[in-house]
Amino acid sequence: MAVTGVSEEQYKNFLSHGGNLTFEIDALDIDVSGEFEKSPLIAPFLESGFEIKPSAIIENDKEAAQILSHGDSWTRVIAFTYRRSGSVIYKKLSSGRYEAQVNAPAC
Repeated sequence: MAVTGVSEEQYKNFLSHGGNLTFEIDALDIDVSGEFEKSPLIAPFLESGFEIKPSAIIENDKEAAQILSHGDSWTRVIAFTYRRSGSVIYKKLSSGRYEAQVNAPAC
């Protein structure tokens, strides 16, 4: 997982307090198969913006605690954001990487 675009301090502050951040991530961080880019529901919106909501498993307190404790940095952002009823909007960049605009209501 290669998340860039924010400092360590911004990342930690986000996971403590919520807010808005913009990350840059690899397509494999969105979906390890890469198949999402071929989806007829997503393909037309790769450059304009789309959302892929995570599995409902993050709604389970025990599972979410495991994700937030042991997940990689991007998985933690996803779990934290959606547990706070936030959103992640992805946009494909010309480099092939993705911009991820993350919004988690402030704690």
